Amino acid sequence: MKKIILSAAIISACISLTGCGVMGVPATTGSTTAGTTTTTTGTSTVTTDAASSILNSLLGGILASTINEQSFVGTWTYQTPEVRFESENLLAQAGGTIVANSVKTKLESYLAKIGIKEGATTFTFKEDKTYTISTKKQVISTGTYSYDKSNRILTMQGALGLMNQSCTVGMDGTNLCLLYDADKLLSLMNAAGSVLGKSNSTIGNITTILGQNYNGMKVGFSLSK
Repeated sequence: MKKIILSAAIISACISLTGCGVMGVPATTGSTTAGTTTTTTGTSTVTTDAASSILNSLLGGILASTINEQSFVGTWTYQTPEVRFESENLLAQAGGTIVANSVKTKLESYLAKIGIKEGATTFTFKEDKTYTISTKKQVISTGTYSYDKSNRILTMQGALGLMNQSCTVGMDGTNLCLLYDADKLLSLMNAAGSVLGKSNSTIGNITTILGQNYNGMKVGFSLSK
């Protein structure tokens, strides 16, 4: 009888050690809720969705692929605004993905008001290095373009010197991303609003949206072919 009781006690102790971590090694537990995977080791917790959101908000995440001038050739259709930060530190200063998503939502609303809408605005780059940006009803800008591959900078020179622009270029999957410093996008959108015949009050809305930008935040367009 004593041997049976002793064996039961040993088994119980082993179960307790397994639940708390054996020989000083913390136990590891995992859980999955609505597409979010959380792994806890001791006091350290990593949420997969949160890490993914941060990566998606960083500029470096779209700069890995090789892009050359031939990559631009064709007609690209505007899909959504794009907001990226140049570093994790800047992303943290800006309040994380909350600010990025807020800017993106407000910018999407503004762009729609001046006529730049999903599926309705196109960027066409031809092999002869000319480009055209247009909506279904009107041409916004035409001119020539060049690409600095080493610095990933696309430069568009508008006809008669109008709407000159330069932006950082990246690929998010198969989508082409054109990203501007906030002040440069502000100038570009003001010019586009004027071409499209929008009132000063409508154009002024983007100043409020982009006027609170953080250094290192780039804003622009996601385009699909």
